[in-house]
Amino acid sequence: MSETQIILIVHALAVIAFFFWRSLREERRLRASRKTPLKRESFIRKDVLEEEPEPELALRQEPQLATEENASQEAPQQEPTVEMNPEEQPSDVPPIYEQMGKKKMTELKGALDESGFLGRRTTGMKEPPVDRGIQWILDITPYEGKCFPYGAIDSLVRQVSELSLPLPVSLWAKAKDDGLYYQVYPENALVGDAVHLIATLVIANRASVLDEVMASSFLQVLEQTAAQNDVDVRMSTDMPQVIATATQISRFVAYYDKMLELKIIPSPDKTLTYDELVKLGEAAGFKSASARLEYRMDPKSSEPVMTLEMGPDGMASLRLVFDVPMASLSRGDLKRFFQLANHFANHLGGVWVDCAGNRIEASGAMMLQDEIEARALQMTTSGVRPGSERAHLLFSRSACQAVPA
Repeated sequence: MSETQIILIVHALAVIAFFFWRSLREERRLRASRKTPLKRESFIRKDVLEEEPEPELALRQEPQLATEENASQEAPQQEPTVEMNPEEQPSDVPPIYEQMGKKKMTELKGALDESGFLGRRTTGMKEPPVDRGIQWILDITPYEGKCFPYGAIDSLVRQVSELSLPLPVSLWAKAKDDGLYYQVYPENALVGDAVHLIATLVIANRASVLDEVMASSFLQVLEQTAAQNDVDVRMSTDMPQVIATATQISRFVAYYDKMLELKIIPSPDKTLTYDELVKLGEAAGFKSASARLEYRMDPKSSEPVMTLEMGPDGMASLRLVFDVPMASLSRGDLKRFFQLANHFANHLGGVWVDCAGNRIEASGAMMLQDEIEARALQMTTSGVRPGSERAHLLFSRSACQAVPA
């Protein structure tokens, strides 16, 4: 037997002896535990990394703009806890909202009809008119059984108004009592408590384009309201994507931003004062607006189809402008424009010319009509029909928008 084999045998015996000693010690420990038994719980150690099972939350209603919301399911009842004084009970809703709501609803008692609904509301809708192609849509759906008190809605309207965004904004609330949507901003309709809020923001128009600062401020206001119900704001499109889309839409708006301008030159012996201009325009259906007169085919429209004002040379000429994207050719807006140009020219004993000073005869008017119709067809093929609600949103010059019918 070699020296190496002897060393291996000694090591093996040492290992065997060690495990034998361990077994004897464990047997002595078990005997001692039988003499002085301990509670089972003392041997149970909690794993600090093990997650606590979360209590079952009430099912959240998924927002559905195209269909009616699914029937809500009853939230699980919680076991009673230690009773507290009602005045000391904690509330998820800030007290100021409850006070505002009670005060406002007290003032509006006269608006309740026999059915208990608010009679002085604007017309409710089953679904709010949203356009995912040109609007950024943010919605808040509280958990089942919860709602937005009137005070919270009123506060949200004020915060949105204080943002003074240059793009058209709408805020719709689904009333708890009749399940219809009402536009509360900028209409500020009477709603009461609401079970769903939808905010829309047009992402580009003639005046402005949505950027990261505007998008963040708008989202932050909605998130503050959502936090009161421990829910998140759902976005139709992520912020980086909606800003990129806004840039593309702004290019579309710039390309189709077409105005048809005519100059009406009175006869040399005809003098015209500004008061006479206002009287002449109002007799034809125009309305005074600052330093010009505006003509709307639809009184509810935020933007005029035509404008009439003094020319660059003062009262020596009149400037009549036709807004192509805002006009509806099928309604006869372009025909009306030519009729008014001819009416003003005849009344002043003059003629109407183009921007270069070229007199426009019947053949010239027909050429202009063909050009405008071709432009309108191209615009319709690209996804925006002139004179439509989408066109009025895209080609508005401010945050104002058409009032829904």
